[in-house]
Amino acid sequence: MDTQQEKHNDSIWWLFLETLSDEFINQTGFGIYAHITPLDVHRVYIEFQQNKSPLNHFARDYVRSYV
Repeated sequence: MDTQQEKHNDSIWWLFLETLSDEFINQTGFGIYAHITPLDVHRVYIEFQQNKSPLNHFARDYVRSYV
């Protein structure tokens, strides 16, 4: 994998973490790791990659189903 692709993948990962954490904060008052483990975050990321929804919709729906 070339460096450009790795940077792109890293950017998506960080955007995913930030968006999901922001959604947890908005709905519960606490960030992502107050609710789920790092392994669960990775599992949810894989689920997001397989989903066709935009990230903000996926995050909102995931947190709603979690809470």
